Amino acid sequence: MRKILSLVLAALMLLSVTSVLAANEDIVILVPNADHGWTGAVLSYAEEKAKEINEAGTYTAAVVASSDPANQITQIEDIIDNKSAKTIVILPYDNTLEATMKKLVDSNIPFVMFDRVIDSVAENAVSVVKGDNEGIGYATAQRFVKDGLLPGEPVLIIPGDNSSVPEMRNNGFFKGLLEAGWTQEQVDGIKSTAFTGWSRAEGRRLFTEWLDISTIEEIQANRYIFTHDDEIAMGMLEALKSSDIDPGKQAAFLGAKINLGTSSGLNEIYSVLRGIHQKDYIAEVAQLGDLFSVTYDPGMIKIAVQDMVDHLDGKEVPKDHVVPVSVVDAANVDQFQGFGDAFAK
Repeated sequence: MRKILSLVLAALMLLSVTSVLAANEDIVILVPNADHGWTGAVLSYAEEKAKEINEAGTYTAAVVASSDPANQITQIEDIIDNKSAKTIVILPYDNTLEATMKKLVDSNIPFVMFDRVIDSVAENAVSVVKGDNEGIGYATAQRFVKDGLLPGEPVLIIPGDNSSVPEMRNNGFFKGLLEAGWTQEQVDGIKSTAFTGWSRAEGRRLFTEWLDISTIEEIQANRYIFTHDDEIAMGMLEALKSSDIDPGKQAAFLGAKINLGTSSGLNEIYSVLRGIHQKDYIAEVAQLGDLFSVTYDPGMIKIAVQDMVDHLDGKEVPKDHVVPVSVVDAANVDQFQGFGDAFAK
């Protein structure tokens, strides 16, 4: 009897999976799993937008999260093979999706690409929606120059991953420095850590490693650090409050009046800027020369999905849909709404 019941349950599960794959959604929204704060917020906003579309009743929408690039590739190929979606809105996991995105182009399924741009298929997209990644780097360079950065001075970059996003942020940063009088040779000499994968823990580890391998003189000379994400900056702040760092290196870092530029709009960083974070980073921030975060709103996924709705409605959609950035610091942080939890005392 137990064996028969098991077979029945297995059959029901198979039917359930088959019905999901066979569903002909008007819009399928493909996003990575919530592996850090920003992607978690993207997933939440995508689900909110899908619910709004479904409740309106004109179109159907579903959100599908992927655990890794291979999983997202499988999802796209399943949609192509089973014709289970009329259109796709996708945040590509990384550049390893390129060949699969070309298959999507060949399938003639309309798609909107969000955030991470795979250049070889960008022209084939209904629209490409992204924050101004170059603008983040450019605004950071301008702020550093305002803070006193001179051509050729040491700068450390702590990057995200190997996708188009860090590349664009760096390009904007380098452009800003070149306009401020840096030579190409000086720009080429800027040092960078390994990729953090947008991970707070990895950002903390790489920052700690950089302190470990640097002399006190090198730390004191490197007064400008450009991280690609607020999670990375939070990892740095956590490291500074921990026992992971040699006290002499910690004192050298904080005594150098470091200027720290980051981005995205994490509520936790906004809590730090407001001086209300429950872990109390006031002493550490007071010893920084500057701390600021350039906006990169995960709510832009709603704009990407709306572009596809407008396309289905027959409306004209901007091919290159860039959302401008703002610089947030302690003076203006109350004018901005971040994402994720706030951390008040």
